Amino acid sequence: MQCGGGEASDPQRGFVHQALIYDSDQGFIDVSLPFVREGIGAEEPTLVAVQRRNVDNLREALGDADGVTLLSVEQWYETSARTRDKFARWASARLTNGGHEHRRRINRVRVIGEPPWAVGNGAQVRDWARHESVLNVAFDGLPVTFICPYDARELPDGIIEHAQATHPEIVDESGTASSATYEDPRDFCRRLDSEVRAPEGTTFTELTFALGDLSAVRRVVESAAVGAGLAAARVGEMVLAVNEISTNAVIHGRPPAKLRVWKPEGELVFEVSDAGEGIRDVLAGQLRPAARGLGGRGLWLTRLLSDAVEVRNGDGCAVAIHATTPRLN
Repeated sequence: MQCGGGEASDPQRGFVHQALIYDSDQGFIDVSLPFVREGIGAEEPTLVAVQRRNVDNLREALGDADGVTLLSVEQWYETSARTRDKFARWASARLTNGGHEHRRRINRVRVIGEPPWAVGNGAQVRDWARHESVLNVAFDGLPVTFICPYDARELPDGIIEHAQATHPEIVDESGTASSATYEDPRDFCRRLDSEVRAPEGTTFTELTFALGDLSAVRRVVESAAVGAGLAAARVGEMVLAVNEISTNAVIHGRPPAKLRVWKPEGELVFEVSDAGEGIRDVLAGQLRPAARGLGGRGLWLTRLLSDAVEVRNGDGCAVAIHATTPRLN
C-alpha cells in the first residue's frame, strides 16, 4: 500500500474515490479520523455523512472542529440521484463560489459518504451500486477526495464486491492501493443492467395507454401510492416520476405502451413498457442534463424522485420505478 496523506490534498490530482472496507468501529476511526484532521489542517471543507454510530465516535474523537460537517445517513441521504446531486452542489458551492471561503481560496474538498444499502432489495442495491460507479463520471476532474465506508460486519459479500468494482482505490489504516477489480462505470452499469429481471408475482394493476390516457395513468399511480400509505408529498413525486416515463413511452417509443403495478413487501413497483428500441445509454438519466439541453430530463427527474429506477431492454423497453412503502403496524 501507498500512504495517502499529502496526495489527498493535491489540487492537481482531480477526483479521488476510495472505498474503506472496515470490520470494526476502530477500523472506521483509524482511517476517517486522520483523513478529517488532514482536511482541517489543510483548511479543506469536509462533509461526513455516515452511520450514526460512526458520527458519534468521530465527533467524540474530534471535539470541536471548524470546517467539518458531521451528519448521519438519515440526515443526508435521500434517493441515490438526489443524494449525488446534493454532494455535487455542496462541493461546487465551496469550490466555485468566487473560489474563496473566508477570503482564502479553496483548492480541494473532502467527503466521507456511507450509502444506506437496502440489503435484501436487489433493485435498490443495484441502484446504489450504480450511484457509486457514476460518481466517477459525475466528479471526474474535480478536486474532491471521496471516501465511501463499507461495514463488512453488516454488508453481504456482493455489496463488498460492488465496492471493489466501483472505487479505483481501496483505503485502510496502512494506506491506499489500486482496486484490482475496478470496472469502467459504463461496463459496470451495463453488467448490472444485464441482471435486471421483470418483477415477480401477480400485478396489482395493468393499463394499456396512449397519449390521451396519461391522466388515467396518473390516477392509477396516485391510487396505488395512497393505498400503500405513502405521504402526500411522496404520492405526488411518484405520480410525476411515472408520468415522465409514460410520456416518453408514447412519444419516443412504439405502441403498445403499458403500465403494470406490483406491491411486493415493503415497496411499490411501477413498470412502464413499450415496443420501441429501448434506452441504450447505460448512464441515461444518471447525470444532470446540460442547462440548455432539450432532452434527457425526464429520466433524470425520475431517478431523482425514485428509490430505484431500472431499465430492461430486449423485447421492447421496460422502465421499473421503485418506491419504498411504510411499514404498517
